Amino acid sequence: MSDWCHNRLEITGKSALISIMEEWISGEAVPLYRHAVMRSIKLFLAGCGGLLRPVKTESFPPFPGLMQSGTGQGTPANLAFEQWLSLLRNDVPLDGEHLRKIERLYHQSGIDAIRWDSIPDVSRRHIARLIEERYADWFGIATLSREIDPGQCWERLSQLPDRAQPCDMLQIIPSRLASELNGSGGLLSGASTSGSLYCRQYGMEWPAGHNVSWEREGVSSIKLAFDSAWFPPAGEVIAALSSTFDCEIRHWYSEPVHDLDGYDCYDRGEHVCSAEAIIDELDDGRPGLHLVPVAEPDEPEGATSVHQAAQ
Repeated sequence: MSDWCHNRLEITGKSALISIMEEWISGEAVPLYRHAVMRSIKLFLAGCGGLLRPVKTESFPPFPGLMQSGTGQGTPANLAFEQWLSLLRNDVPLDGEHLRKIERLYHQSGIDAIRWDSIPDVSRRHIARLIEERYADWFGIATLSREIDPGQCWERLSQLPDRAQPCDMLQIIPSRLASELNGSGGLLSGASTSGSLYCRQYGMEWPAGHNVSWEREGVSSIKLAFDSAWFPPAGEVIAALSSTFDCEIRHWYSEPVHDLDGYDCYDRGEHVCSAEAIIDELDDGRPGLHLVPVAEPDEPEGATSVHQAAQ
């Protein structure tokens, strides 16, 4: 990809929180939202296959097939599915409260104990068709092969990742349940696609860092550099990062192709200041970002200092 936006962040805060931020930067923080999405995909498939049914008469206009098997008995599993369906209908944010609730409902449903070979044939056909149709969205892989193994995919949904992407912004501002299931669209009528949601909330379609590097400077500061596709992260993301880790963040960004350069500073979630910026090449060939010098009214331009960004 040629249109990379280069981001440089200088972060200052409490040493303990900076250490936790390092886990987020490196991708070591467990992506609990991704666990909830995988749990929800399996619950969705179980509903479409009739393995789980709501107890009360329900309709789900975004995807009527989810209700095609009608209602079920008031078992703990069906009651859990009915509560999860309410979360999907409300497109809840994948924040701490809802992550815990989805985890509880998933285990209450008992669906994790159901192996692929034990699912009735008619249910397997419904589930297999959906897996094949949504393979790229739900499993993160686009394939030209028609040899998709639905049983293997069913089991993979129980294999939860223990690492996130570096600088995973979905861990800073919660995504939404229906949008995550909808993926690139075409599944849930009227629901936002994940890409559309990401652009609105994070300012980019792939809200994570690329080519990430960082350097700890003492116990209370860190310098971070990463690339983002086409645009820098939205100001709301950097503000939320600053608030989450109770720190000051100075953020320089530059996308040379479209001449997009700037600087913002946030302190404990509050926007402090903005400025224009320029990008230079350092002696070792790396890009360096600098604030554009602005002269005071009574001073010549050359008298104004320039603040160099993190390298």
